Amino acid sequence: MTASTANRAVRLSPLPQPVQATVTIPGSKSYTIRALILAAMAEKPNGQPVRVWNVLRSDDGQAILDCLKALGIRTEWGEQDGQAYLDVFGQVQHIADADYTLHANLSAATLRFLLALSSVIPGRQTLLGHDGLNRRPVRDLVDALRALGVSIDYLGQDGYPPVRVNSSQLSATRLSVSGSTSSQYISALLMIAPLIEPEIASSGQPVVIDLPEAPVSKPYLDMTVDIMRAFGVNATHQEDYQRFAVPAGQTYTARSYVVEPDASSAAYFAAIATLTGSAITIRNLSLQSVQADMRFIEILKQMGTQVRVVDGDLVIEGHGVRPLALVDMCDCPDQAQALAVLAAFADGITRIEGLQSLRVKETDRIAAVETELQKMGIRVEAEVDALVIHGGNPQAARIATYGDHRMAMAFAVAGAVLDGLEIEDPAVVNKTYPGFWEDLSALGVGGCESVSPVSSEKVLETISLEKSPEKIVLIGFMGAGKSAVARILAERHHLQAVDMDALIVQQSGRQSVTEIFDTDGEVHFRALEAQLAEQLAPQSQVVIATGGGVVMNASLMQCLGQQASVIWLDASWDTVQARLKHALDRPLLRDLEQASQLYQQRLPLYRQAAHLQISTDGKTPQAVADEIASRLNLHPVPRQCSPV
Repeated sequence: MTASTANRAVRLSPLPQPVQATVTIPGSKSYTIRALILAAMAEKPNGQPVRVWNVLRSDDGQAILDCLKALGIRTEWGEQDGQAYLDVFGQVQHIADADYTLHANLSAATLRFLLALSSVIPGRQTLLGHDGLNRRPVRDLVDALRALGVSIDYLGQDGYPPVRVNSSQLSATRLSVSGSTSSQYISALLMIAPLIEPEIASSGQPVVIDLPEAPVSKPYLDMTVDIMRAFGVNATHQEDYQRFAVPAGQTYTARSYVVEPDASSAAYFAAIATLTGSAITIRNLSLQSVQADMRFIEILKQMGTQVRVVDGDLVIEGHGVRPLALVDMCDCPDQAQALAVLAAFADGITRIEGLQSLRVKETDRIAAVETELQKMGIRVEAEVDALVIHGGNPQAARIATYGDHRMAMAFAVAGAVLDGLEIEDPAVVNKTYPGFWEDLSALGVGGCESVSPVSSEKVLETISLEKSPEKIVLIGFMGAGKSAVARILAERHHLQAVDMDALIVQQSGRQSVTEIFDTDGEVHFRALEAQLAEQLAPQSQVVIATGGGVVMNASLMQCLGQQASVIWLDASWDTVQARLKHALDRPLLRDLEQASQLYQQRLPLYRQAAHLQISTDGKTPQAVADEIASRLNLHPVPRQCSPV
């Protein structure tokens, strides 16, 4: 089966019975990107290339190749004994002093690693990516480099790509960077350490990287240290990963390197074995691998899965799933979605913690998992950095992927047992595993029949009403104009206007939403919001102005959407900032960088929840109300004159 285009979906059919099968997993994305960067830094006596085997051919793999090509680094594909390799020629240290544009597509690792590398190589580099990547933060890394004297300019929004690096040399023996958001910042500095010129060249002092707090995803740092060692550079960590040291005088010297199979990709087949009671052999994957997602195999053991090594291959024997009272996935957050899907089938409650980094991945993965599992009839409680899954009897549903490859592959696991599960945008797996659907089909998760999505035109037809809707629900970010538009619509059409935030404040006994957040916390506010949604579910002849965060809770939206027309009032981020410039004391606006991230994370949720999208940029509330009335075929109700 060939993955269809991004505007389609795949329908999966389950395994008819447990299977015994073998899969060959492509090379690790994380190792591939690191290997190609280190190969481009390695010395090459007599012009001989560094040969890298088992390179992952994917969108992310192509992103690093395109960037190296832009810098003048030549690569050539070859094959020996049926195995593909990539030869890397030249050194980035010797590139021309020129202007370069490095487009990283959607690969955050590529952009962040090359951002650090750009500070120690000739030329001036502009680094950017597609829109999704340009919403991934880089501030901590930029701040760390700027503190060392590197000249870096933001070309758009502060804290995010695109950026321009204007320096080509770095002299320091001590660096400091925060790893609380991403371990990639630390890996980026570690890998360039041999290229940093010490303050006193003859001192022999190591380059030391200090972290103000414990980093997230420590196994990824082990991976970086491991591959640096394979390329001839030793690095050590101390104080629970809060200090790294790279001794002076080292250079990258490897002639050849073999990329391990990707543990992240293997995890989905291990999960299928666990769920279906199958025995699946994963070729050439070692239990001694330091890849972060090998931790997922240990978690599966807690569910009752047996794991053994046979002739260098990993054999996963599933015996069904059982709930896990508490799992901390801080060190392997990329598999939280797969574990959440498995937990949905376990008879009991599973709590998954350590997920703070998932809020700033390709999408808000916590919110996305909550929404899609609730579509399948599973109760989910989402917290700031945790998911609580009430397992039971999931039902097949159409799963949105939010442009996130891991959403597609994680929920495909459920397709191994649920007939008719559909996965939207199947081509999104090309980011890391282009052959995923073919390998899934070969396993026996049959058919993968392409199906067309529900078109936006059909959705809009469903709200061309001949009579007033039972309920109008206005959704959108702060500043979209929901409250004002609700009042106007209610007055013109003899409906009741309900402002959810105002009603929550009234029922809470507090003076404002800000006071609720500051005194009782956001979790308490969201609980009040959910209670109010249940109260409003049976209401009719009302216009409801929701709070901006209701779309983060799928069950809440389901309550509000009963017999309703859901209208998304879409305001651009610039419009939001302009309208709320005097209201920056609102809890979610106090940090505009975080508010911008939240805005971007919610956009796909608004789009998914709405029957109708109406832009409010440059429009008065009256004009927006008129447009809604026209699209819903509403007619003003004449005012009744009072008797005199």
